[in-house]
Amino acid sequence: MTQLFMCSTPLHILNSIAIASQTPDDDHHIWLIDQPDVSANPYFELLKHWQGTPFNGSRIFQGQVKGVIEKLQIRKRTFADIEQAVYELRPETIYTGNDRRIEFQYAMHQCALLRCNTKGTYMDEGTFTYVGRSASTSFSDEVIDNLLKKVTYGFWWKHPPTIGGSDWIDDVYAAFPELVHSELKEKTIHPLQACFQHNAAIDDFCRQLIEWFGADEEHIRSLDAVITLPHESIISRLPGYYDAMQSVLVTLTERGLKTGVKLHPRNQNPDLLSLDAFPDTYRIPHRVPFEALLPLLPPAPLIIGDVSSSLINSRWLKPESRILSLQNQTFAESHVFERFFSQIGVQTQTLETLLRNVEEWTGTARG
Repeated sequence: MTQLFMCSTPLHILNSIAIASQTPDDDHHIWLIDQPDVSANPYFELLKHWQGTPFNGSRIFQGQVKGVIEKLQIRKRTFADIEQAVYELRPETIYTGNDRRIEFQYAMHQCALLRCNTKGTYMDEGTFTYVGRSASTSFSDEVIDNLLKKVTYGFWWKHPPTIGGSDWIDDVYAAFPELVHSELKEKTIHPLQACFQHNAAIDDFCRQLIEWFGADEEHIRSLDAVITLPHESIISRLPGYYDAMQSVLVTLTERGLKTGVKLHPRNQNPDLLSLDAFPDTYRIPHRVPFEALLPLLPPAPLIIGDVSSSLINSRWLKPESRILSLQNQTFAESHVFERFFSQIGVQTQTLETLLRNVEEWTGTARG
């Protein structure tokens, strides 16, 4: 059986490895789509040279370009390449982490023209799987964008009511199958977490990936606590954040916990928390994707972060971990995210409560 995995994020790649490694006798292929860098892409280079790969072939497609003309030219070449590749592979299944991607839909369209009876499968991408993508139901998205894409590309384009909800998708791999969005409940649901358990391929890939970005595996495997920071623009909107995180670091280091700090990949300030004052704190290279750290961490670390997919992935990839989420009511629908976090056992707290819990959990609460 030929299976094609179309990935645009590191999590999509990890999910693809986890799923593909379950059926080693199948013919697996992985494509990296919508990539800003195709000449020196670290993920593609690693996949190409990885001796333990479950994939028999890999390709990379350009994306995220500026300029209408250049974008149209690249998309035209991408469509031509996809058409030829699909003709050669004729996959029985195409996996995607985002069924809004035009590359996935065009590949499914080509399979339909070839009468391959190809099944579309959605791989859990994080928050949208559970809380839905509200923008998909807006007038601009559901009507205007939908019509423009049909006119521009063809009436094969299908508008997803939320990520994973399009008519191209038959099956869904989800970390929390019972909690998926209502639009996804109509699909056939498979548990994703089971694919990661005791998976040597995942461990091997994550180990090589963090090494590629300059992280120290021994440090990662010894961490008792990890702080994952949001983008600095979010931090600037949360009064008291800096002082509270400094206090968290003081508490953790005084208790003797080996602590790592993970900056957001797009931060401009390389030292938001003035880590020079905490020489024993491990600065995790900012380009390391957080999901690649999780399989390598000890079984039950303390993880502190914001309302994001990082903490969702932490819950199912490290089910014994203690997770604290910083409350952030500055973005729309924060209550929806907090309700879902509560369902999966992630506590969303104010800065003051979060600090108090860290003190209590580490046995250093002040009287």
